[in-house]
Amino acid sequence: MLRSFITSILLFVINFSVSARYYGYTRGGRDTRHYPTYVWIIALLLPFILLASVSLYHYCKAYEYKLFKLFLYFDPLSEGRQQILKEKFPYYKVLNQNARREFRKRVNHFLINKKFVSTDEIEITEEMKVMIAATSIQILFGRESYYLSSFNTINITAKDVTNLNTFRETKQIEICWETFSAGYSSITDGYNPGLKIMAMALSLEYQFSQKGIFNRHTFKTFDKLYKQQAEKYIQSGKSKYNDYDQVDRDLYFAVAVEYFFERPEHFHANQPAMYLALSKLLRQDPLGMYKYEAKFF
Repeated sequence: MLRSFITSILLFVINFSVSARYYGYTRGGRDTRHYPTYVWIIALLLPFILLASVSLYHYCKAYEYKLFKLFLYFDPLSEGRQQILKEKFPYYKVLNQNARREFRKRVNHFLINKKFVSTDEIEITEEMKVMIAATSIQILFGRESYYLSSFNTINITAKDVTNLNTFRETKQIEICWETFSAGYSSITDGYNPGLKIMAMALSLEYQFSQKGIFNRHTFKTFDKLYKQQAEKYIQSGKSKYNDYDQVDRDLYFAVAVEYFFERPEHFHANQPAMYLALSKLLRQDPLGMYKYEAKFF
């Protein structure tokens, strides 16, 4: 940012000096007229305008604001969309009023940033948009806000995505709505494809972007425990993998997130160290045993 600002100032000074000589406004020239007042005002204000513009650009990029949609972020989530959260989204129902306000703000931000399409010509409803956005927000709600900026498009499909490499290649999130909605028919059966898909995208986002979504030390702790568990499972002969290097780590992370929110008691009872590591990573605890300071901005 500083480099861009300095470059802009130098270009302005050079242009200003050349113009002054051309029009005979320099003291050494024959014409000793002075610049009009408005020229000096512009000359004084321009560096600050340039600095403000560059700062705004980098702020929007860092916090995932679309510059040409900037004013939309100040609008609250519509009443219709709020009603969908109240009626359909279990995670939202148990939040206090302050947390609900922040959750609605993040859902609105997500919806502004994403384009929803359907290559299978499925009619995209408000419920689809809100539920998908809320699922994504839920995973990182204990941390600073992130909106999966590497994925601008969400494609609603008629069939389940069988090849998760599609995420990596197209940088497009594909969701089968029938499967997604089935995951919310029960909140304790350990089955929530929506959480798994959005966690998969989040894991890829962590690799694609240069943002510090997760604390590096905390992520390494989780990754180490995950490796131990994966190798133990491979050695048992129950895994479809023969070697740890074959394991899809993004998928494993996604399954862990799904398990964490859907069956926290079972997760903690069977893998307490892994549960704690994931809890620290997401800064959340569905069981309420660990407390984290809310990262609301």
